[in-house]
Amino acid sequence: MKYYEGSELKWSTEDVLIRAKELDVEITEAEAEIILIATFDDNEYIMEMIGDIMKGTILKYKSK
Repeated sequence: MKYYEGSELKWSTEDVLIRAKELDVEITEAEAEIILIATFDDNEYIMEMIGDIMKGTILKYKSK
């Protein structure tokens, strides 16, 4: 089975800290780690979104 692994799928606590700053919310590195893990802990919604995008890509690819 082949799979896709790309650099855009890598997230770090730095990403969480950046987004917290954009929201004017101060969090610690430890809190950022907890938030990062919680974000991907139950990734059913994320997988559903990727699946929907994948369907759109299939239809776009096949319509050429």
